[in-house]
Amino acid sequence: MSKIIKIYCEGKKGSHDYDVLEKVAAGLDAVLIEPIGSVRGAASVIQFKESEIVKSDFKLLFRDRDFDVPIPSYPLLEQDPFKKYVFYSYRNTIENYLFDVEPFFSFLKEEKLSTKYGVSKLEDAKVKLIQAAKHIMHYQAVRHALGKMRTAETNFGTKWTDKSGDLPDSLDECYCKEQAIAKISYAKSLTESWTEDGFNKVYEDFLHLFNDDFMDNLLFLVYFQGKDYASSLKAIMKDFPIGKYYKYAKQHFDYTRHPDLMELRRLLENNM
Repeated sequence: MSKIIKIYCEGKKGSHDYDVLEKVAAGLDAVLIEPIGSVRGAASVIQFKESEIVKSDFKLLFRDRDFDVPIPSYPLLEQDPFKKYVFYSYRNTIENYLFDVEPFFSFLKEEKLSTKYGVSKLEDAKVKLIQAAKHIMHYQAVRHALGKMRTAETNFGTKWTDKSGDLPDSLDECYCKEQAIAKISYAKSLTESWTEDGFNKVYEDFLHLFNDDFMDNLLFLVYFQGKDYASSLKAIMKDFPIGKYYKYAKQHFDYTRHPDLMELRRLLENNM
């Protein structure tokens, strides 16, 4: 009897997570992709599913980092040291894998949108992507700083909007820092370990990281929250059809361009 391998993921069938993992697992008949909705409470959901009649011989949960764990200095599929079945993507969220200069430029050409958005060559597409990153740079530095500072005991979150992708009313640096400090001030009623000075130091570290070389090397496609970035792109490119772009990007997605996804593929093959 052949083995049964299950990849649990966020979202549902047809979500970005599901569709990207389908590309990674293409041709591996033993692999089943099991979407579980939110990653919160994932352990209980997976435990329930593994108690069913058809149990897996090998299982893993592939999940976003999304400010819960720091981004490593090089691309890798990172295993959780405490929950061995959990593996983190290298990039912040699954949406991050769908943005890059080549597919973005090809999409604009195919949809005859190059003239509308002033993108006549590949370099123009890169400039536009960088512009969208700089638009939310301070907000992303704040989110990373809050993510690095919080703990399980004092989880004040990394945003003050309803959900990722809902950009704040202002992306001004002072406003974003004020909102972050307000969160920390609330947390201080529970612990004395967080201070405004502490936040400012962590924030400045990330802001220093987000320099010109960072932008030119497109590292924001690794670090910035994918839904936030998509919203920023729509803000600077009026009426940009993000849904149609995602569909195009997934159709043309090549997982072999990403070392962590190649590592995931090898992990699946080695457990068959």
